[in-house]
Amino acid sequence: MLITKMAECSVRLMRIQKVEDAMFDLASDEADSLLEAVKSLDSNSDRLIQAIQDTISITWKFDPSSYTRKMQMLIELNEQKFDKISGWSYVETNMPVNSDFICKASFAMNITIQDFIVEEAKQSYFIDVRASFLGYDESKKDDALTMDEIFKGMHDLTSASLQKYFKNLNIRLMNDLQVQTVLRDSTVRSQQLKDAAIPDIQKLNLIHRYRTADERQFSKTLGELLELQKRRKESN
Repeated sequence: MLITKMAECSVRLMRIQKVEDAMFDLASDEADSLLEAVKSLDSNSDRLIQAIQDTISITWKFDPSSYTRKMQMLIELNEQKFDKISGWSYVETNMPVNSDFICKASFAMNITIQDFIVEEAKQSYFIDVRASFLGYDESKKDDALTMDEIFKGMHDLTSASLQKYFKNLNIRLMNDLQVQTVLRDSTVRSQQLKDAAIPDIQKLNLIHRYRTADERQFSKTLGELLELQKRRKESN
């Protein structure tokens, strides 16, 4: 009878251990989420969280060269006083990194620099890492504009259009770099969250109560069995 009780306790304890192991595995799997890692790194920006949610459906890969290029553009922008940007000549002379980007982007989009600046200045301050605004297709098109056509009218750009464009670009660059930094760091963070993941505390406490009860029952039954064996030896 006592041995049967001990066997039943042992079976229940093994089941409890399997349940607990499964709970930790489940918690670890649930923690293995890009969004959870990002929230743990930066929980103050709803726009940032939304941008990260947009990347979940794609295969995102950190691009060091793109990151470096954007950083160079941002540094150059931060050195400027936007109200001093008087025209395209100023941009060419004082902002070579951004000037080079504008020329390449206009060529890739097959539009004039003037149209590029005007259209980009209309864009809202958004975060979009799915289709980076620095990821234009630079392949040559059959109906591509000539360089003279692309440069046509660039010196007619108003200071207002240029200033609005660069203010917009400055914010977009900061937002984009923030997203990329968080995404870059989220890989390590995600593993840390997995390693530290624990199940729901209420469920875990319930498991521990079951285990404690069975361990006590097992210990009590074992004590009774040892006492019974001792009495049998003494009687012999």
